[in-house]
Amino acid sequence: MEVIANQFGRAHARHPMMETLRQIVPFDSFAMSGLAFFGLGVGRGVMLASDMPEAFIRLFLTEKLYHQDPMSYLMTAEQHWGSWHDLGPDVLTGPGVERIRQLERQFDITTRSAVGFFNGEHRFGGVTFCRATPFNDHEKFILEMTTRVVHAELSDQLLGAMNQHLGLSDGELACLKHFADGLEVPAIHQVTGYTTDTIYTYAKSAGKKMGVRGRTHAVAEALRRKVIA
Repeated sequence: MEVIANQFGRAHARHPMMETLRQIVPFDSFAMSGLAFFGLGVGRGVMLASDMPEAFIRLFLTEKLYHQDPMSYLMTAEQHWGSWHDLGPDVLTGPGVERIRQLERQFDITTRSAVGFFNGEHRFGGVTFCRATPFNDHEKFILEMTTRVVHAELSDQLLGAMNQHLGLSDGELACLKHFADGLEVPAIHQVTGYTTDTIYTYAKSAGKKMGVRGRTHAVAEALRRKVIA
């Protein structure tokens, strides 16, 4: 999944809306991450779009520096924005912070600011922007409103790519859809012509591919993944 997400993120490094946004509110580079789906939030290697140096992001994630990044703790459900511009000297200490600064210097990363996207108290995603000067409130508003739209669009696209990677067959999808519509096995047999054993097998194999057990959980997971509607 992480490979799919990273390839996806690079493929959308020049997303048209982000390029237009860059003309309105100048920034050097950006990284949009997180997915509002089964815990695949920030720090999980899910990159929706980014033109930051790939090696910087890989090292940042591999070394789990997001746990030690003081900027991330500035973002809350009430205060969505955080920035290294706002950090005082008292928090700019420690091996984790020094390692982050070292990587920023190595890859020529200008000062990072970020906006978090929240579902209640849970931060499921966000966007990091790099610029030597702070963003003002007007610029932050434009950045946040625009990137929320892009994040939602790319989340749906990545979810589709992940679902395609599952490799659910037409038979598995058909059985899940009919179960979701409230049909029982005899009715599904009448509609599809599948035998009882085949219907149960399809439901079981679909659940296995999605990492769940039981027909009910398989249907619920398929709905959650938007594999069926």
